[in-house]
Amino acid sequence: MNSRSKKETKKAAVLPYMCEAGFFVDRGMRFLHRSDYDRALRCFRRAVELEPSNPENLCHLAGVLAETGQFESSNELLFQVVNEIAPEKSEVLFYLANNFANMEQYEKAEEMALRYLQESQQVEYQEEAHDLLEYIYFEMGISPRRYFGTPLEPLYIKHDAARKSLEEGKFFEAIRTLEEIVEEKPDFIPACNNLALAYYYTGSIDKAMSMIDQTLEHEPGNLHALCNLAILLAHCNRMTELFPLLEDLKKVVPFHPEYAYKLATTMGVLGQHEEAYHLFVRLFRRSFPQEASALHFAAISAYSTNRIQQAIRWWQKAKQMDPTAGIADYYLQLAQERLLGKHDEEKERKPIPYYYHQPMEPLPEEMKWNSVEEVKDDSMIRSSLLWALQYGKEEVQEMVIQTLGMIGDEEARSTLESFSETTNSAKLKQKARIALKQLKAKLAPDSAPNRTKANLPAQADIADDEVSASIKASFSTDADKPLREWALMRWTEYLEKTAHPLHVRKPVAWAAALEYLYQKSNGQKVTQAAVAQKFDTSTATLAKCVKELSMLDLNLF
Repeated sequence: MNSRSKKETKKAAVLPYMCEAGFFVDRGMRFLHRSDYDRALRCFRRAVELEPSNPENLCHLAGVLAETGQFESSNELLFQVVNEIAPEKSEVLFYLANNFANMEQYEKAEEMALRYLQESQQVEYQEEAHDLLEYIYFEMGISPRRYFGTPLEPLYIKHDAARKSLEEGKFFEAIRTLEEIVEEKPDFIPACNNLALAYYYTGSIDKAMSMIDQTLEHEPGNLHALCNLAILLAHCNRMTELFPLLEDLKKVVPFHPEYAYKLATTMGVLGQHEEAYHLFVRLFRRSFPQEASALHFAAISAYSTNRIQQAIRWWQKAKQMDPTAGIADYYLQLAQERLLGKHDEEKERKPIPYYYHQPMEPLPEEMKWNSVEEVKDDSMIRSSLLWALQYGKEEVQEMVIQTLGMIGDEEARSTLESFSETTNSAKLKQKARIALKQLKAKLAPDSAPNRTKANLPAQADIADDEVSASIKASFSTDADKPLREWALMRWTEYLEKTAHPLHVRKPVAWAAALEYLYQKSNGQKVTQAAVAQKFDTSTATLAKCVKELSMLDLNLF
């Protein structure tokens, strides 16, 4: 046999390799994950050729077309799915709404979003659909024409309020609302996910884990819940469970931008910066709203993977969008120093956290704010206070308790109540209860044998009210505010500690004693005789009150 015959025989023996559609789908997903859109398109097109009536394959192809800006071609496939192949796949209407919004065809986008809300039997994208409608109406410059036909609408109104509370750092307020929603509608997945986050932020890790489990029972593949689970597993150092979940999350290529954003930030928080970077690149290619926080997170992923020039570009954009925050300025300087080889090695060792704020040093022993209103209105400060209360050093926790007592709103009360019930420190428990008492909060009975106002003799009840009134009257000016707050706190602490308060005829003597102690604590030269004369009380009575208050161990002398 000649050489030509041998080659022909060998060639004839090679059979064509036939692959199933699933093979091309898997390859397409891998290419898409690497932002290799040309190869991903070829793979998904091949999958559609092999299974032209498979709605999942058509949606995958439509998704990649949208990623590359081919929205009209994407819509053709999506309409084919919803009109001909699988009308029950109502989520396709939501994909169409997103595409039309990207094409700036807002009336069609509104139509698709409203149809989705009407026809969907699930709640997977309900929240995102309402957000999309708000964006559409803003772009159209008209008043919202929200769809009120769904029986879930009242819950969505409550859920919007809870989300706002979360954003403002009012976690306990959010928890109360979200718990009501979940009790009424256990399969309302967005509320379940946000409740898990709120539990996590308040240090209730077991409750957060339980809520995630409940969510995954209703919807095993819910991406938000899986991302939250990954964060909690990392927080609890349960690496054996985290690693397989992390590998599964790395294979996910979300169609919806909000899901991609959630996955990108989760990957960043978990230190998977390469995956986070590619997800952010995909997001911005799809006209994802480039808010300052999103650009900041993307810049972190670029910086952490040594793409310094790209990080600088994103931080520059973030600075343009939020010029007064100063956040981008700090990191731009850091990146520029790294380019010039002047970076601080200590800064380099510290990973940049995926939070939209400047690096926060540990809370100081003396936390000073310009005003209480500043703390009330700043969600970042409130979040930091709560985190420090859960995980800070004891001296910092004491200062947080005092600050929350000064804030005095419902969220501060809830925070102190929760902390007093869960802390293992008897000292901190007592201080939290003192702050609550000062706020006139109703404390639940404590299992510890601490004395409360309920078992005080009637005489002490009267003294408590009279002394408190005397303190407020004696130190009533703005200049006296630090002294007034300090004196009220010390008086409440005294009542908590003593089983038999000293009874004096003139309650103002207590105010005099407290001023004397306050002045001494601030290094002022003051005599008991001078203070007694100022308050029109006897030196002997003042001395008795000072001696009683010395049990507080104030370290004043």
